[in-house]
Amino acid sequence: MSRTTFRPAVTLATLATALTLGLGAMTSTPALAQGADAVKRDFARTVYLHSATDVHDEQPQALLRAVVVLRVKLSEQGQWQAEVFRDNPEQPEMTQRALASVQRLPAPVGLSAPARQLLQTQGVVEAWLFQADGRFALKTLAKPQKGA
Repeated sequence: MSRTTFRPAVTLATLATALTLGLGAMTSTPALAQGADAVKRDFARTVYLHSATDVHDEQPQALLRAVVVLRVKLSEQGQWQAEVFRDNPEQPEMTQRALASVQRLPAPVGLSAPARQLLQTQGVVEAWLFQADGRFALKTLAKPQKGA
């Protein structure tokens, strides 16, 4: 008996659909995340969901176009607020793209009390890794960077 292995191509649309159905915990279903790492992963997945055309799922280049680091917190009113920790002065448009990806996020729904408290007090610190073409991956979910 022979077996046929079916390996569907993973497209950006497939990824977005999967995130919508199962991983969009911060926007549609109660977040199960209790720890800081889980909250950070849920946040990164939410950014991917709402910035699908700006995200890549490849190994980041050895020499990145820019790295932008933001601290993102949730206000008492449920609004996302980002503070720039590190940017690339020669590439200010990449900082703007990172900030815009946070501004696009809807207010989270169904967060656990510990997750909400963590996001309101400490927030998450995340790095946007920009390729030469302007697409990004978030450090939390990025594949290992290519060697130089």
